[in-house]
Amino acid sequence: MKKLALIATAAALFASGPAFAAIRTATLAVENMTCATCGPIVKKSLSRVPGVTAVEVSSEAHTATVTYDDAKTNTKALIAATTNAGYPSQVRK
Repeated sequence: MKKLALIATAAALFASGPAFAAIRTATLAVENMTCATCGPIVKKSLSRVPGVTAVEVSSEAHTATVTYDDAKTNTKALIAATTNAGYPSQVRK
């Protein structure tokens, strides 16, 4: 009986959340980055998204490369963060 309870508990723990969270990297093409102050604003807006672990912004290339935990966020949230800061973006393929 104890074995069955242990199996049931383990199954409940695994079912409660994503079984395999992964660290992902996405590169966003960011619009409206026209000056030296734009990059830091984009970086700050992305850094505030829960689950983001690193952000590299290139104002010259108009891109932001974001490393994030896919159990905590997704590319839609990253796009929303830059768009809300005045810099619409999309995932670069």
